[in-house]
Amino acid sequence: MSFSNENTAAHNLHTLIASVRNSTESTIAGSWSAVLGAEWGTLEFTRRHTEVVSLLQLTMQQLVALPERQRARCERHVSAWWAAVIQPITNWMDETRPARSIIDDDKLDHLESTADLISGHLVGSNAAPRSTDLDQMRATCDEWIDLLTAMGDDEINGPVRDQLISQLRHVIWLVENSGIFGGARVAEEASTMIGALAQASASVVNMREESASRWKKAFLALVTACIVFNQASPIFQESITAGEQIVKEITSAISDSR
Repeated sequence: MSFSNENTAAHNLHTLIASVRNSTESTIAGSWSAVLGAEWGTLEFTRRHTEVVSLLQLTMQQLVALPERQRARCERHVSAWWAAVIQPITNWMDETRPARSIIDDDKLDHLESTADLISGHLVGSNAAPRSTDLDQMRATCDEWIDLLTAMGDDEINGPVRDQLISQLRHVIWLVENSGIFGGARVAEEASTMIGALAQASASVVNMREESASRWKKAFLALVTACIVFNQASPIFQESITAGEQIVKEITSAISDSR
């Protein structure tokens, strides 16, 4: 298993902004296109740049977890990071405004320092996962899609199923593009996915025995994949037993509510 101490949203945001700033392209639009690997003005470019904004949003969210004095120092630079990503008053196609102008060295250095603070304070959580190996996460999401696709409307509400599949495909897309957006973005979305699946369990009706068994196993597998990725450690029998107990409690709560 490979490890990383620079796997936060802030670290990846810093890498992207620095790459854009150092680009040899003649415009800001061209620089972002080159860094994100998508043509300016396309749906794919919009999708990828939106994920950059998500990295900034996660960074701001994680600042709240820092000690007050550290948080206050970091928050003074947030507007500069936002401006570097959005460039709200700049024509992105203006060749007289090179990408190097989007942010100065000091503000960019503060972003990297903030990333290190977040990593040190939240390491081992989905904000700063220790591992970089996402194979198990990808395989688990594929298994979930197979399961949900096989379930009919008589077992699960159709719109709920379709939304879950859409979310799972987004997690897979993030895994495929983790070289751009990093592991923390995957970990965050996977954690959200766990909550969505737990909530969706309440809409599951008349589930066949085979589907019910696969659902419980897949849920535990996704929880396990997240823990292994975040903590870069094997799952011991005690953790597996605890996870199984969580699944049983969710199942029991759903049964009691009907």
